[in-house]
Amino acid sequence: MYIHKNYLAVQLTLLLSLSMVLLADDANSSDGVKFRGMPTLSSNPTSGTGVGAVGMMIYKVDKDSSPSQTILSGQYTNTKSYNLFAVNKMYFGGDDYQSNTVVGTLYNNSEIDLSTYIPAGTPVSPDADLDAQFNVTIFFVAQQLLYRVKDHVYLGGQVFYVNQSFKGQNTAGDIFLGKKGIENSSRLGFGATYSYDTRSKTEKFYPRDATWMTFMANDFPASLGSSEHYYNATFNARDYMHGFKDDDVVATQLYVQYSSNDTPDGALAALGSRSILRGFVIGQYKARNMIAVQSEYRYDITNTDFRLAAFAGYANLNGGSKGTGPDNNRDTDNGHYYSGGVGARYTILEKQGIDYRVDFATTNTHDYAIYANVNQAF
Repeated sequence: MYIHKNYLAVQLTLLLSLSMVLLADDANSSDGVKFRGMPTLSSNPTSGTGVGAVGMMIYKVDKDSSPSQTILSGQYTNTKSYNLFAVNKMYFGGDDYQSNTVVGTLYNNSEIDLSTYIPAGTPVSPDADLDAQFNVTIFFVAQQLLYRVKDHVYLGGQVFYVNQSFKGQNTAGDIFLGKKGIENSSRLGFGATYSYDTRSKTEKFYPRDATWMTFMANDFPASLGSSEHYYNATFNARDYMHGFKDDDVVATQLYVQYSSNDTPDGALAALGSRSILRGFVIGQYKARNMIAVQSEYRYDITNTDFRLAAFAGYANLNGGSKGTGPDNNRDTDNGHYYSGGVGARYTILEKQGIDYRVDFATTNTHDYAIYANVNQAF
């Protein structure tokens, strides 16, 4: 029943997104509504290899606003894991308003080699089972609304709901979850956002000369159903400038997150998403605080619909996280992390600058990952 409820929530969000398209002012826009469908791919040693599909819709709510985007994505992996996401990024009122909606669910079977967590020289029985097997089920929904108060400056707020459950599939999995302090949790929170965005209406998805910064502060009080009261703040700055050729782009990102002491495991600053240091296993390395910087060169192959990309990044995790030890803190993931890789891009909507991208990334922890999806990483 839990999965059916999550699936229904995703479908309802997609239905709301589609309803906005029916209200779109196509009579005053030569763009109309555009649809694209592409395959997706992800692969890493922990979660396995997943294939799926992404459906994308581009539309305008009114003729004076930037193009809006709705995405529905689903994927299934060879570890019997799956995910389903719906995302709607909407501009309306001549770009005076921005609405961002995300809803999704995932079920992931994971396996982690515990030998990487055992200090060198520690005696280990040859019969010890060091393959920690566990699964995680997550459902989340978020809604953000921003209003332009002056040129390039937006203020607004957001609400979140997340429910996470974890279950060990063997003794090593139970030990891993316990030592990491990973517990079932649910949380409902709200926050405020400041955004500075110089992207033009025609470059929302592929900026060439712009700055885009957001600062968010969020609170998750126990009175609203969160397992424990905690708060966090994030600063995300992205800068785009021309490369060696006018059509090339150098994209740079600085990402900083601070989290309070009682932050649950699922809300910690984590490496390994498709945007923050690609290549790491999602959620394997995390801590209360993170500073990350990455850069990507996007090379345009003249007179074609193809681009090439090379990227590299660095992150520092610190502050530990809630654990099960006497001091209720864990610092095993504190440290320095690096990743880098290469990718290829194919432009599927030239006017809007929307690419289908394939990336390969590797890390200093000997992890690797392959991604295939739409839009840029950042």
